[in-house]
Amino acid sequence: MFAMEKERDMATAWREWRDQRDTALAEEHGWLSLISFTWLSEERSRLAHFPGYWYTDRDEAAGSFRKGTSSTTHSADVRRNGESFAGEAVFALEDGESDFSLSSGTRVAEVVRRGGRYAVRVRDSSAPTLLAFQGVPVFDFDPQAVVVGEFIAYDEPREVAIETARKSVSGRVTLVGDVEFTYAGEQCRLAVQGRQDGELTAVFYDASNGTTTADWRSVSFAGPGGSRGSVTIDFNRAVNFPSAFTPFGTCPKPPEGNTLQVSVLAGERRPAPWIDPGASVQ
Repeated sequence: MFAMEKERDMATAWREWRDQRDTALAEEHGWLSLISFTWLSEERSRLAHFPGYWYTDRDEAAGSFRKGTSSTTHSADVRRNGESFAGEAVFALEDGESDFSLSSGTRVAEVVRRGGRYAVRVRDSSAPTLLAFQGVPVFDFDPQAVVVGEFIAYDEPREVAIETARKSVSGRVTLVGDVEFTYAGEQCRLAVQGRQDGELTAVFYDASNGTTTADWRSVSFAGPGGSRGSVTIDFNRAVNFPSAFTPFGTCPKPPEGNTLQVSVLAGERRPAPWIDPGASVQ
């Protein structure tokens, strides 16, 4: 009886968490609103989905705007931090940072620096992928997908190179230890990042990727509080990266070796394909 009540409580908490997850994804300028990604160069150029002339110079990027009507590419109602803006907006970002201060109509120009290069991602609250979103497809809650494992910290954290969702962008991640567990009768091991006295995260491949699930996913769980100890991993909470929903993500891929030979049929499924706003115009 106690075990059944515990499972019901876990399933209820999972459904509440799922509602919060879908609500976050449905934000008006969240990941589902991305409609373009453009690398900037030293040559002043225009973007397909946002006004202005854009360029990069050494460690800075800039967009140049003048007041006008939205019927021209360079002249439009551009706002910065909510205020009408004309002139040159200059950005000096650290690698991995983003700036969301520029908007025009329903769109926001996210200036990013990734792999030492500047780019602009345009987000649109009217993007068809966002408007069509009705929640991430998921597997039904499975109590068997909740497993107990053991975390073993490394003597020292290990910084390793990783690939990302964009071939032109590389990355690095700091791994703090391994977690060992049994899933579907198979012995498994994943390297994790995070804090052993806080939250740990495993970014992983499994045998279901590319068919029923996205190309890779992540799962987070509470650390044991010390360098070694028991942890509970709930794969019902395995989530997709933004790059599963849009071709414009620069999301980290799993570190080498983080591949499970079993199919993890729990958590988020493969989402519906991204909808090109240009192709949706009749």
